[in-house]
Amino acid sequence: NYYLKMTFCFYSGYLYLMLTFIFQTFTEFRKINQTKCLLFKATSVVVYFLVIVVVVNVYLFQVRVLFQESPFLSREDSVSIMDGTDEGISAWITINFLTGGLQSADSPTVGMLDLGGGSTQITFSPRDEKTIQTSPVESIRSFQMFNSKHTVYTHSYLGLGLMSARLEVLGGVDAPAIPRTTELLSPCLPPEFSGRWEQADVVYTVKGQKTGEPVYEACLARVEKVLDRKVMKASEAADIDFYAFSFYYDRAVDLRVIDEKKGGTIQVSNYIHAAKRVCSGLSDSPLQSPFLCLDLVYISVLLQELGFPPHKQLRLVKTINQVETSWALGATFHYMESLKKH
Repeated sequence: NYYLKMTFCFYSGYLYLMLTFIFQTFTEFRKINQTKCLLFKATSVVVYFLVIVVVVNVYLFQVRVLFQESPFLSREDSVSIMDGTDEGISAWITINFLTGGLQSADSPTVGMLDLGGGSTQITFSPRDEKTIQTSPVESIRSFQMFNSKHTVYTHSYLGLGLMSARLEVLGGVDAPAIPRTTELLSPCLPPEFSGRWEQADVVYTVKGQKTGEPVYEACLARVEKVLDRKVMKASEAADIDFYAFSFYYDRAVDLRVIDEKKGGTIQVSNYIHAAKRVCSGLSDSPLQSPFLCLDLVYISVLLQELGFPPHKQLRLVKTINQVETSWALGATFHYMESLKKH
């Protein structure tokens, strides 16, 4: 406990010094010529990320203390931030356990698509050896599960989750870290729209922008620019059955394509056509989110960049046999497998 308290004091003190430095530097920043501040802006970005690192470590410390004071078994490495790849694999284990794909080594498996707020994952078991040979080494993972070896293609794209991508499409990522621009204009919003949107504890004023061209075309160009060369097409994606959840599911519910509780199926083309309809102002829902056009354009482009053709059908689910289709169950099974090695 003494060690934990000293660690907490260290991180708290470090955070205090960093925040003090930022405040003093920002005060000086206001006194000097804006055109001579490129070096300061670069430094401010570095400091901004250092503060994030400190804050994250403080949170991890608090969770470790909570577990160590609980009656549950807790090792030194029990508390950490899950890697995006591990999240994708765990979700794949969950969905295939619930659909029967892990019953035996010969059971057919399905692919998994997850679109969160900060990142997005794709994971599937390749059927063609060529996929394994031609994919990046870091995208191929092998592991034991229920006495069988499984090899999967998996990739996590940090920063391409729906909320992070929305911020980048709106132009918030391009803004200097200090001072942060909080007014954003975007062709992906209704031209007459003006409102407030909070992301990562920053409140933005967002407004629509008239570009002289139809909203869908202008938004599509912006989204394609954001995703340019950031996503790899996954071999076999068009030929394997895929389950999708999170924001893929939520936006399909918004479109009334699937039942909110039961889920259903959707084609990539449904997202494409809905994006064109919503962006053109032809939606029949007056209460729809002003971001729906942007979100649908982003999802439709992302899926095609991942290698899914417009006719590809996806299965959208929240639960299977009353069990939630998230990474948690798969992570539990994965952890239980790791105990066998000890």
